[in-house]
Amino acid sequence: MIHGGGHVMFTKKEVNPKQVKLLLDQGFLPVSIEYRFCPEINILEGPMTDACDALLWARHQLPHLKLNCPGLRVDGSKVAVVGWSTGGHLAMTTAFTSRQKGIQPPDAILAFYCPTDYESEWWTRPIYPIPGQQSPDTPYDLLEGVQDEPIASHYPKTNINYPGMLMSLEDPRWRFVLHMNWRAQHLPVLLNGLPSKRRLLTTGQSPDSFYRMPMPSKERIQAISPMSQIVKGNYRTPTYLIHGTADDLIPWEHSQRVVDGLRERGVESGIEVLDGVEHLFDTFSDKGWEEIQRAYRWLARQIHQ
Repeated sequence: MIHGGGHVMFTKKEVNPKQVKLLLDQGFLPVSIEYRFCPEINILEGPMTDACDALLWARHQLPHLKLNCPGLRVDGSKVAVVGWSTGGHLAMTTAFTSRQKGIQPPDAILAFYCPTDYESEWWTRPIYPIPGQQSPDTPYDLLEGVQDEPIASHYPKTNINYPGMLMSLEDPRWRFVLHMNWRAQHLPVLLNGLPSKRRLLTTGQSPDSFYRMPMPSKERIQAISPMSQIVKGNYRTPTYLIHGTADDLIPWEHSQRVVDGLRERGVESGIEVLDGVEHLFDTFSDKGWEEIQRAYRWLARQIHQ
């Protein structure tokens, strides 16, 4: 189970307890992981590598751990990966990064409202998230929150007393998220990373040069894009997606395109498109609960058949 957070924040505790129970009821052993965040490390070497390593661990090490649970038997030959938002993206990348490393891919993937097509023009245009609390014209220090070494857990103080997603420049890591959206900088930041201020001193570069970085090459973008890997034939894992039509961060049409692409290539897939439902809908409400249960039943059938 892989939490979201723009590849830059939150913790493994963000996983929805109600969905953990669904997994338990279906005979799964839920394992929620942490991973190194961008921009201290790029997405290929950090989050995507860690997600793939977690898959390898679940297959080959988890079954041999001595767990204090009488009667529990862990079958490493049957592993599903579930993720939310950017965690859903990481879940989907395990379908092809595992193959690249000679690891048995997941047996099934369930992903909620996640990025799937980084070659889309959507990522080259500014995005203005509704939860953003300041104007995009507000000055901000982009590099203030960059650490000298990667971190794997961060809960923004701006959200502690707020029952929802509060994107505020007051938190230095929310700044990364807002910056990537407002300036169409998702791909440059995720693939190139950002330097800490201490490291910047050793390069002689100006901090201003990191506010509008050029787009990475097509090949590097394809390396992190599930849709691109489906087209190349490198993604063959049964996958189920859930997405709301009111998502203002990631178009639901991208998820539909993925499912259509998988079906065209004979890969088992499914989708739940929820009308009028926003990003992170299952975190703050019971919307779509029937569809969520249906998705987990699908996941169980893929694993237990």
